[in-house]
Amino acid sequence: MKRRQFLQAIAGGVAVASLPCIAIGAQSYGDTRDVYAALRGRPDLKLAVGGGDIFVVFADGSPGLNRERVASWIQRSAVAVSTYFGRFPVERVGLLVIAEDGERIGPATTYGFDSSAMRVHAGTAASDAMFRNDWVLVHEMVHLALPNVPRRSEWLLEGNATYVEPIARAQAGQLAPQVVWRWAVEDMSKGQPGPDDQGLDHTHTWGRTYWGGAMFWLLAEIAIYERSAGRYRLRDALRAINRASGGNTTYWEVERMLAAGDAAVRLDVLASSYAAMKDRPVRVDLDRALQRLGVSEVDGEIRFDDGAPLAALRRSITASPHRG
Repeated sequence: MKRRQFLQAIAGGVAVASLPCIAIGAQSYGDTRDVYAALRGRPDLKLAVGGGDIFVVFADGSPGLNRERVASWIQRSAVAVSTYFGRFPVERVGLLVIAEDGERIGPATTYGFDSSAMRVHAGTAASDAMFRNDWVLVHEMVHLALPNVPRRSEWLLEGNATYVEPIARAQAGQLAPQVVWRWAVEDMSKGQPGPDDQGLDHTHTWGRTYWGGAMFWLLAEIAIYERSAGRYRLRDALRAINRASGGNTTYWEVERMLAAGDAAVRLDVLASSYAAMKDRPVRVDLDRALQRLGVSEVDGEIRFDDGAPLAALRRSITASPHRG
């Protein structure tokens, strides 16, 4: 399943467990209780990345999966997320890997009940290249970083994971900047409000949930950079939220989460943007935003204009934090 189809399916009300995947093991682990029960057993693998521990359990032995390949994939994904957030977002997480026939990676789900936990399906026929290019596990690991919020505002979390995932991979040297901005050029407009839109807190279509949420964070990225005269970036706000909340096992009201981010950059960007967009349909001038960043698509090729007003911000977004 392609990235767009996967996002559309889970945002459209399709339960992750009902997506087309046939687990090789005795069960598909569609029930959250089964996932936690499996993770209470002795882990098959422990990975330490960015100050966090990942305890991996191969469901029912996950026959047919190359464990070394899977371990490298998990490590690579964790490095990307740790690069963006300055550390792995939680101190420990249990990861249940479920083998399935075929070459598809995903679906996946992240949980934050009594502890951080994740479940991901992996095809036994998936190649090295497919694991290297996977975005699903990075998306889910980004979900570890922020606290849970009321259901009406889950677009903030899904939009954040959609926005941060490719950037984290680029900052870790795993993805070319052109790929990051291609998704913005070709997909982000799907988050614009439609005729019956009532604001992001009230319009829970897949486009508004994922890409509308991603546009919110892109606008915040630009506003923080401009209003701080280049001193701060969005990642400064998100890192502060992660440190203050401890990640996805915490439940916060939206206002508390955004206030923590705003305090870190000494601005009122996140809270004011949320107030403007939560109850009203706000159409974003995405073309102008990308033009100011120096991003365009010409004959199917993503091109950069280093003379654009926000070219320096664009470069810093995908650069290693040590250089950006």
